[in-house]
Amino acid sequence: MALTDKYQRIEQEEQEQVQSVGNLNFGPYVAYFKIPQNFREGLLRKGKELEPGSANPKLVGLIGDQRSYNKEDREWFIKKFQPYLTEYVHGKCKFDGQPFDPNNHSTSFTLINLWINYMKGGEFNPEHTHSGQLTWVIYLKTPDLKKEQQEFQGTGLGPGSIGFHYGEGSTGDWAQHTYQYQPELDGMWIFPAQLRHRVNPFYTKDAERISVSGNIFFNRPNTPSLPEPSKTPPPGWQY
Repeated sequence: MALTDKYQRIEQEEQEQVQSVGNLNFGPYVAYFKIPQNFREGLLRKGKELEPGSANPKLVGLIGDQRSYNKEDREWFIKKFQPYLTEYVHGKCKFDGQPFDPNNHSTSFTLINLWINYMKGGEFNPEHTHSGQLTWVIYLKTPDLKKEQQEFQGTGLGPGSIGFHYGEGSTGDWAQHTYQYQPELDGMWIFPAQLRHRVNPFYTKDAERISVSGNIFFNRPNTPSLPEPSKTPPPGWQY
C-alpha cells in the first residue's frame, strides 16, 4: 500500500468517528405567521373609525398618525389573536427542546395596549423595545418599494426595512446579531418585548404602510385572556 493511500485511509477513519450531537437554539424566539384576509380587513375597518394620532403620546415612533384601538376592538382582537399566541408558546417550547406543560406554560394573556400605524414617506421608528412580555407587528398594507430599494447604495438595512437586533456585533458571520426583513402583506412577527428593533424610513412618493402592534403579559395558566389590564399593574410591571 502506498504511503499516500495509508494516510488517506487513516484520515477517512478519523472523519467517520465525528459524532454530531446537536446545537443550542440560543437567543430570542421570533416567530413569523400569515393572517387571513378577514383578520386584516377587520383591523383596517376598525382602525378607520379611531381618532387620528390618539396613540402618538405613548409611542416612540416618528409617525404622524398612530391610533389606539378602543375596548370593544380589543375584545374582538384577543379572540382573533389567541390561536397565534397559543402557537407561539408551543413553538417556543419546541425551540427550547422541552415538552409543553399546560400547568407551567401559559397561553393566557392580558392585552396591555393595541394600536395601528399609518406610516408615510420619511417617517420611521428608531431602535426601541416595548413594555410587557411579548409584542408583535402585523402588516395590513405594504407599498411597492422595489425601485427605491434597488437604488439604495449602502451597508445598512435599506429603505422601509424592519431590523431585529440581539446581542453584540462580531467580525464575520459567526454570530449574526441583526435580522433584516422587508414587510409583506398579512405578515405577522411575534417576539419578546425586550428585543431591540427598528423600522427604517422610505421615501417613495405617496406610499403608505399600515401596521398594527401591541403588547401583552402572560396570565396564570388555565385562566381566560383579558382585553385590558387591571387598574393596578402586577408587581414589577409597568403599563
